[in-house]
Amino acid sequence: MSFRRLIAAACVALIPSLAAGQPAAQPAGQPAAGTPVQPSAMTVLVLPPDAAGKPFPYTVAVPAGWKIHQVKDVPGVFLGPADAAAPNDPRLVYVRLSPTPMTDPQKTAENIRAADAAQPWSAPFVEPREVNGIPAVLLRMDSGEGDQARSTLVLKLPAEKGGVDLLGSAPRAEFAKLLPVFQKVLFSVRRAGEAQ
Repeated sequence: MSFRRLIAAACVALIPSLAAGQPAAQPAGQPAAGTPVQPSAMTVLVLPPDAAGKPFPYTVAVPAGWKIHQVKDVPGVFLGPADAAAPNDPRLVYVRLSPTPMTDPQKTAENIRAADAAQPWSAPFVEPREVNGIPAVLLRMDSGEGDQARSTLVLKLPAEKGGVDLLGSAPRAEFAKLLPVFQKVLFSVRRAGEAQ
């Protein structure tokens, strides 16, 4: 499976849990290695400029101890715990520039719904919304079956040319546990220069 299909599959897998509003269990005390970090203590990350050197238009708050991970030949960056192995660790949030414009959230949501039937994934939850004053589209994508089933929570944001996608993707069995952290990170997005 290609990395793009993996991300798409992961996105699809995250949406049903979000739509279902399933609460995730929160571990008590300090999390053990390999478990999601509690989203209580957040640090603001300024993402690196794009390949042309243009500043990234948004900042993102992440749990303390998270960092930016980059993978050679993979466009975008991964945000996650320092011990996460990018690109396959399910605790990571993938941030990428998209060539697809996201100027009209309602139209973007309609296009995703219309494409749903023709894709190898399903989007059981697609919602235009505003996140910290930014017009956006939030969706959950599910893909695969059995032990290959994945869910992905996606936040699509506008950018000067195209858009920005933030994706939290995990095997469906782990998605509900990771969903609160994915939501906390995705919903922390602010325009660069704004206070968190």
